[in-house]
This record gives sequence, structure tokens and C-alpha cells, in this order.
Amino acid sequence: MLQQRIQTFLEVANCLSFSTAARNLYISQQAVTKQIASLEQELGLRLFYRTTRQVTLTPAGSLLRDSFTQINRQIRSDIRKARELNSSGKSLLRVGFLSSLSRKDIILPITDFLMQHCPDTALDIRLLDFVVLRNSLLDDQLDFCVTTSNDWRFWPGIHTTVLQQKQFQVVYSARHPLAAQKQIALQDLATHTQLTLPNDNMLSGIEQWGRKIPFSKVVACPDISTLMVRLELGEGFALLTKVIEGHDAPNLHYWPVPFPEAHAEIVCICREHPREEISALIQQIARSGLVHLGN
Repeated sequence: MLQQRIQTFLEVANCLSFSTAARNLYISQQAVTKQIASLEQELGLRLFYRTTRQVTLTPAGSLLRDSFTQINRQIRSDIRKARELNSSGKSLLRVGFLSSLSRKDIILPITDFLMQHCPDTALDIRLLDFVVLRNSLLDDQLDFCVTTSNDWRFWPGIHTTVLQQKQFQVVYSARHPLAAQKQIALQDLATHTQLTLPNDNMLSGIEQWGRKIPFSKVVACPDISTLMVRLELGEGFALLTKVIEGHDAPNLHYWPVPFPEAHAEIVCICREHPREEISALIQQIARSGLVHLGN
């Protein structure tokens, strides 16, 4: 079975010893050698360099170690969930959240609501980055998701319920030079760095108004966590809404973007023509006022 060969490969890759891997897996060294050989033959790749003194990963083996670690973790998690679901006899509700959303203000209140209102349902809660979240919903791997971005307007075959609108603000930390000013104006940003996210990972859906924001240069961060760290270190300013994890850090300062159209929505999205119980649940979430963030 491929999963067994992957687990054997990961054990060898982690300890760089066929004999130690065999002891850890409670199988013979010959079985380990056979499984690794079968995996290498199936992939058409050499995964290890072996001498009488040491075992090392090939470049291909090193790359696949990281990928297989994630795959193996997901498979084991899904198997555990499937067994729990099978033994409980419950139906399954698959809900995705944009992973960068505030836990305290958005993810936990909605999750608690679902647990209270769906006691006979097993919840599969997934925190995903923007691209994986969108694709998971469109591939019917989620019953609905909660996210923020105007990009959802272009997703095919979906139904969207807006939970709340949030105004964009210029965000900078107490370490940034802007913090020394009693008041700031739009032109004050022209000499400072703007921190942004890649286009395929945008929280915001920043549109035409974003082009009116002056800056000296742009630094693209790979993800929101990196952006928030650099933001708090005073390396630049960012255009954000108060919906992300860490937005309430005490050293962050906010200045409202002076454009009324500069806002994004917190949205609950499902596929077109959802099951009746899914549609009713989303409407309950919308009416509950769970997502009601301050300015």
C-alpha cells in the first residue's frame, strides 16, 4: 500500500538509518529496504544515497520528505475523523475558515454556534489559506466557508451571504515613524514602505481606491503572518481590515482610509442550490449577529 511505503520512507528520512527505522516500525530491515525500493521504482526516483557508513537523502528525497509529511499527516487525520464519524453515527458538516481570520472575533464564535445548534452533527473545521479554501469549496470538499475578499464575486456557481462589511484602514506600529505624528494625512504615506500580500493570497480585494494610496516602495510578504510580524517591527504600513488574527495587538495604530468605497465583506459562501439544512444554518449565522466587529 502506498501509504505504508510513505510512512516507511518518512521514518528512514527522519532517522537516516534503515536499521533504526526498522526497529521503530517493528518490522525487519529487509522489509524496510524492500518498501523503499518499491517506492523508488514507482516514483522513478532515487530517494537515498547509501554507503556502508551513512544514509543521506537525495535532493528529490529531501523535497518529497516535506511533501509526504504533509500528505501523511492529512491522511492520518482523515482516517481518525472517519473512524470517529463511523462510530458516532452522526452526519458530517464540513466548514472552512480563512486561516488568517481572527480566532476570538470570528472563528470561535461561529464554531461555538455550530456546536450548540448542531449537536447531532460531527464538525470538520478546516483553517485554510485563501487559495486552498476557494478550491476546496469549488471542489465540493466543504459545505460552506467563511472568508473575506472581494474576489469571491468571481467564483463560479456559488451563493454568498454577507455577514458584515469592514472599512479598510492604514495600519502601522508604534515603532513606525508615522506613530510619532499627532495626525497623518494621505500624502504622509508617500515616503514610507507599503507591506502587501501576493495577489492570490489577498485578504482584501483592494480595488481602484488602493491605487490612490501613495508609498515609496512595496514589499510583498508571502502570507499574513509574515506581514503582521514585519508590520509590528515597524518596517512599513499596510492596508487591512480589523478581521485578521492579531489586529488587536496593543502596539498597532489605525488610520481610516479616506475613501468610502474602501471596504471588504466578511462572507459565508456555499455552492449554488445548497441542501436545505445548510441554507437554513447559514441564515441563522447571519441573523445571530455573531460577526459584529467594532470599528
